Amino acid sequence: MSFFIVLVVLGIVGFGVVSLRASRENDDSPAPGRTGADPSGEPRDIPPLFPDFFHGVLFSVGKEPTPQNLLALSEYISQMISANAYGWFHQFGDAAAEARFSRRFRGGGPEDQALEKVPDDMIDFLWAWNPRARDALREWIPRLESDLAAPSSRLWLYGDELPFGMWEDT
Repeated sequence: MSFFIVLVVLGIVGFGVVSLRASRENDDSPAPGRTGADPSGEPRDIPPLFPDFFHGVLFSVGKEPTPQNLLALSEYISQMISANAYGWFHQFGDAAAEARFSRRFRGGGPEDQALEKVPDDMIDFLWAWNPRARDALREWIPRLESDLAAPSSRLWLYGDELPFGMWEDT
């Protein structure tokens, strides 16, 4: 009986070690969970975009925060963050980070990813990736908010409902 218990315990421990090792090898996220922290321990100081940032932008352009509008805006902002991220990866010469970012976020992220949270996850990735990207994010996010609400914003071109794929019309 004790042999059987030892065998089961060894099996459970072995499975745990293999699972942990596999999850670390396949994890492209910069930090566990949505902590907004990086390995050096500096917490993200950019407030989450969802929901307040999105609601503020939609209010500024006279749109209701309907599920369609929130998701379409999230998709649009994700494309903008991606465009900037690829520029920063090239500027800092980090092809490996670019590949990790692409694997993680191409197509909106993992299948179980809530689309409205993709922009925040992208910011978390970039925050943890490179301390030099933090200043760029700190400057860019407020500018993004004013650009999205400006009279020249694409968001004004549509009626009450924002469509998906707004960036494709540029």
